[in-house]
Amino acid sequence: MGQHRGESRARGISKGPLIALGLVVVIVLGVFGWFQLRDRINDQGAAAAGACVEGDSELAVAADPDIAPQIQTLADRFTATDPVIRDQCVSVTVTAVASDTVRDALSKGPDGPWDPGALGPRPALWIPSSSHSVKQVPATGVISGEARPLATSPVVLAVRTAFANAPATAAIDWKDLPSLQTGRDSLETLGLTGWGSLGMALPVGPGAESTEMAVEAVAAAVTGSTTGPVTEEQARSAPVTSALTGLALGYEASAGTKPATTGEALTALVEQGDPATSAVHAVAATEQQVYRLLRDAPGADLTAFIPKGPTPVADHPAAILAGPAVDETQSRAAAQFADFVRQPDQAQVLADAGFRVEGLARPDDTTLAFPGLESTLVPADAAAAAELMQVIRNPITARSSTILLDLSSSMGETEGSATRLENTTAALAAHVDRSPDASSLGLWEYSTTLDGSRPYTTVVATGPLSAGGFTEGTRRQALDARLAKATPATGSSTYTSLEAAYKSAVDGYTPGRTNSVLLVTDGANDDSVSRPDLLSAIAAASSSSKPVRIDVVTIGQNPDLNTLQALADRTGGSLEKVASSDGAALPTAISKLLS
Repeated sequence: MGQHRGESRARGISKGPLIALGLVVVIVLGVFGWFQLRDRINDQGAAAAGACVEGDSELAVAADPDIAPQIQTLADRFTATDPVIRDQCVSVTVTAVASDTVRDALSKGPDGPWDPGALGPRPALWIPSSSHSVKQVPATGVISGEARPLATSPVVLAVRTAFANAPATAAIDWKDLPSLQTGRDSLETLGLTGWGSLGMALPVGPGAESTEMAVEAVAAAVTGSTTGPVTEEQARSAPVTSALTGLALGYEASAGTKPATTGEALTALVEQGDPATSAVHAVAATEQQVYRLLRDAPGADLTAFIPKGPTPVADHPAAILAGPAVDETQSRAAAQFADFVRQPDQAQVLADAGFRVEGLARPDDTTLAFPGLESTLVPADAAAAAELMQVIRNPITARSSTILLDLSSSMGETEGSATRLENTTAALAAHVDRSPDASSLGLWEYSTTLDGSRPYTTVVATGPLSAGGFTEGTRRQALDARLAKATPATGSSTYTSLEAAYKSAVDGYTPGRTNSVLLVTDGANDDSVSRPDLLSAIAAASSSSKPVRIDVVTIGQNPDLNTLQALADRTGGSLEKVASSDGAALPTAISKLLS
């Protein structure tokens, strides 16, 4: 019987499935190993970052003293989270420094001088009182991106409760403050009998940014703006300069030592006795400053009042700085810290200190309520703000002055981009525009035979700037128009013209203010009157009961300098010499002698 081949041999196992299975196992193990390796790499990277392989980095913050204590608390919290940025361990230090002091330093540029002894380390993050300060930094490359607010506090008038509760106080507008400051017994109209005129403090030292913002509010209200910002043209306008001059002069005339800072002014306000006889009735301050004072001194006779009109707001923006001293790590740390402060749990620290933070409540531990705002004032730019504070720091006093302007042919010489006469009339017009309405000014011109046989002519008679009756409108407008029309003539009859102008000023003397003749000339006298005759005529015309001073501005080389200096000295006046009519020297000299 035959057999089939192979019947006695076992059936073999196919190798294909085994190979496939082995590949699957290898792949699975490879993938598992890769994930393990990746996780180990990530863990090692995290560990390396946690170990701050690039070292430590210190974020320096400069904060306004009003908010610095709270920023320090939040800085400690932030540092406690062990923040690591770009493989560097970050810590935060906070220096309390007045906003305007930092602003002035930063205005010198991103790599400008910085005094660490006075200002602390150069910051990568600046938290001033307000965007008002941020907008006053004219240098470029200093601030990176947009400075966003952290917490707000409106600028109010800190007043005694009797003032706030007076029958007519609620109707006060920001634009009313100058007239209340200068008007005789003006507070009588509010129902405050015996209080006299408003005593609004105007501190302008470091740490008095609230004054600057309140001044902008007055200017905006005077222009009729509901939101601002006040423009440079508006800041230079007659209504604004007149109002601010009244505000400043009224404060200068008040009795007692003038506080340099807002804090000193608030202390003076609280510590005074009878408010009716006090020198200070109101202080521009932030609501938070008033809140803090009431919290620290319970029962103090103080409250906050917001005049009608656009209200400036201290919004405490976080401004990330740029420049060679701020590296990428510090810039990122500044942004992260600012975001940390804005978190509700952290921002509550600011609300608890009396700041306004949207969505968060302030503790009800004082009698100071949050008043509503009619509208918020947009801050002015650097140029406009500087113009406004120039008036406050250097107000032009109301006076009675006759301007005697030389129209000799030499005034037609070109200096810079205009003639000597054009430069002079522009400087005079600028001063006229800045002068208060109460000032009395007039304009005489002289050369030779301008008015028949006389070398001089009265272009605009001396009188109050606000007076009407002129073709152009008011005396101020008439002066502007006539100065713009002035043209050079021929010779220079200085002595005859000065004698006539001086006698007219004595005859028209205005009691209670400075009376003067301002001579603006660039050359020698051409008429027949001698030096002795002129000195004698001026002496004869002068009167001890009607003192009129002769002030002189001479342009270029003037051979009559000794005579003009003698006239100024003998009448109590001054003489200013400028080498050229082009530039700032001439406007400065005119402003000095007419202020």
